Amino acid sequence: MIKEFSVRALAQLMDELHAIDYQVGDPLEKMKSSLKPIRAALLKLRMLCVEHSFETEEDEVYFFKHIKPDFYCQQIFVIQRYTLERNMPDRDAEAQRLYLLAELAYVERFFLSHPLAYEYYRLGAAELDSEYFLRSSECNGLLVGDISDFDRTFSTPADYLFSQFRAYGLLKEWIFERLDYLARNPAMAYVPGSEAVELKWTGDSVNLAELGYALVLSGQFNNGQAGVADGIHWRPSFGRPGGLAFCEHSA
Repeated sequence: MIKEFSVRALAQLMDELHAIDYQVGDPLEKMKSSLKPIRAALLKLRMLCVEHSFETEEDEVYFFKHIKPDFYCQQIFVIQRYTLERNMPDRDAEAQRLYLLAELAYVERFFLSHPLAYEYYRLGAAELDSEYFLRSSECNGLLVGDISDFDRTFSTPADYLFSQFRAYGLLKEWIFERLDYLARNPAMAYVPGSEAVELKWTGDSVNLAELGYALVLSGQFNNGQAGVADGIHWRPSFGRPGGLAFCEHSA
């Protein structure tokens, strides 16, 4: 039950986060908007975990090694991403490149500061799973640091660290994407929040109408049942999750 719910909930969460990324430009507002669905999903996951016991220890290990980090890493990532965007140098592509390289080095240092745990994570090892991903574990091993203060109803010795590994992996990808942008546009600084772009039709309205009618005639709407005589009002809304919005109206 928990696994099935988590698959659906994670897919829904990622859809929401992707929509926010393309709809919200301001970094602070993007972080705030992203944290709301993430925390709501984590709350539901926590309630499910507390109210429904795991059938086997293997199920519990899987939950805290894979499922919870899938959600929690998003919270860590959006906060770290905001910090990077907030501190990004303005209007200077070379300064941005140097800044991003420094942040990339910081991410790499984080991985290096947990050599055994990161190797365990990277290789997908399982020998110590019962020590690090069961809530009843009293683990004080080498993979994790101080674990004396954590919520035993919804935490294990290593699930937070694995969430960090995933989050910093996402952050590393994000940094590489911006570095790639700067490499392709050396004279054009990156503008935080520029992913949120709404495309507007600026061409001749006749061309837009012809495109709409062509789609109708080719049977692309309502299983081919939408007719030209009904009249088609085509309203592009590229910045929204649905991509293009079409709506019929009476002639």
